[in-house]
Amino acid sequence: MGDLESERRRSPAINGFWTGFVGACMIGLTGYFGGSTEQLTALGIVISSVMGMQLNELHQSRRRDGQLRQVLEAAGLQNGLLRQPDLFLMHLRIARALNSLADSDNATLRNHAVASLSDLHAKISEMSEGKLVFENTETWRTVYERLLRKPEVTFYRSISWFRNAAYWQDLPGKKSLQLNCELSEDRLLIHRTVIAPESLWPKDENLPLSPLLDWIEEQHIHGIWIRLVREEDIRSEPALLVDLGIYGETAVGTQLVDESGQTSRFELDFREDERKAAEVIWERINLFATSYAELLDQER
Repeated sequence: MGDLESERRRSPAINGFWTGFVGACMIGLTGYFGGSTEQLTALGIVISSVMGMQLNELHQSRRRDGQLRQVLEAAGLQNGLLRQPDLFLMHLRIARALNSLADSDNATLRNHAVASLSDLHAKISEMSEGKLVFENTETWRTVYERLLRKPEVTFYRSISWFRNAAYWQDLPGKKSLQLNCELSEDRLLIHRTVIAPESLWPKDENLPLSPLLDWIEEQHIHGIWIRLVREEDIRSEPALLVDLGIYGETAVGTQLVDESGQTSRFELDFREDERKAAEVIWERINLFATSYAELLDQER
């Protein structure tokens, strides 16, 4: 039984060496003592033996791969994770930390850890579905800037709902506006449709009032295409009352702003169906919009 197991575990390289050696001897002896028919027969035997060994090795390799997948799946690992070194390293760090936490006798500590990990799991689940969510923070603007700077993002479409005079007027908002102007002059094609309330664009006025007018004019002189639509004109279509950005064919961002003009929630979605839904809104709202350049001509 021991000899049999040893034979099964013999290295494929050793098996291949002996098969080739024996085959060479067969062909050599046949060539010396036999005719052409015997030589062809010997050659066929050797080729068949080599092919049989290769097929057997392929079968063994697939079986080992299958066993490895089963082990990885049992440990919560997938091949995709193994191909991403940064994510795999983070997985190992979290696993080690959990192992250390499991050795703790402090029930309060463990209970708090479970609650925190539940929140973390919810956020990771959102990201695994292709969505990033930022709550009551302006840190979303960092991701926003990275997206706009991506070489593959050459076209940025934005719907800006200017609810009140404080919108985009704080320091983070001014920095984002400056970034838009710089990228527009550099390489990025930016189209922005502005939804204006009556308080900032009265019905009897051809152009909106400041600070909205100043905000629009600054973008206009830097090559950003601006359209305007009165909030009241689309009030009957609430689906158009949104604040969103479409980053080429990469993602769509949706912003919720509170009464003070601060971001209360920002969602960034990388799913294609969500981006296409945003493009439908974009096309629809611009049926009601008028270009800023046209309004300037009317004013003159």
